Amino acid sequence: MNIVHVSLERTNLSQQIADHIEQVILSSPTSRMNEKLPGELKLAKQYNVSRPVVREALKLLQERGLITLKNGIGAIITRPETTTVRDAINRIMQVDKISTEELTQMRQILELSSVELAVEKLTDEHIAAMAKNIERFSDRSLPLKERVTLDEEFHKLIAQASGNDLLCLFVGVLTSLLRDYMGKGVLIEGGIEDGIARHTQIFEALKSRDQAAAHHAMVEHLRVSRLNVQRFDEMGATSKKEKL
Repeated sequence: MNIVHVSLERTNLSQQIADHIEQVILSSPTSRMNEKLPGELKLAKQYNVSRPVVREALKLLQERGLITLKNGIGAIITRPETTTVRDAINRIMQVDKISTEELTQMRQILELSSVELAVEKLTDEHIAAMAKNIERFSDRSLPLKERVTLDEEFHKLIAQASGNDLLCLFVGVLTSLLRDYMGKGVLIEGGIEDGIARHTQIFEALKSRDQAAAHHAMVEHLRVSRLNVQRFDEMGATSKKEKL
């Protein structure tokens, strides 16, 4: 990858270099994924800075998910992972004191759009993937962690079927942020059976290409899920009072 000459101000050098390399990467064709960046010494000469400045710039790029630093190899251009977006949103939520309720509201907005688009663009491959997911999800002996993972996967499969990559990204991010929330709904009495039944209802509506039924099934799934979580939290609060 060629780095053209760029004029740098003499403050925040590492950030300026990181910003410039980011521009080069983002303006490059996707075929450059997994390509190796020039080494630290070469970059230092190209930018006319010290190697520690370049090293700090590369760390910034790694935090942004644009490169991976590998010992003995160097910096490799990578595609940012969903976790990069998730961690950024999680930090924003904590700083701005955004509640779980607000997060679930946003999830509902995205999930309803997702299921409506999926009805229109669903393929046989999507149906097969969902059917496999529900078959595994219907095993009542699954450990909690695996059940929640399959729960997330089902909602991401619907988003994938929507044909909108950005929607799929954000549904994946929000479901991962709500992993503990989703687990609570499973832990109450009848939670497993309810989850299986509601996923099945959504799936059957999607297979039938019935947008109204799919929309209603998703609304009810998210509504009851919220109630189940509230029940779990109330049970926990009652249990704490009893111990006092």
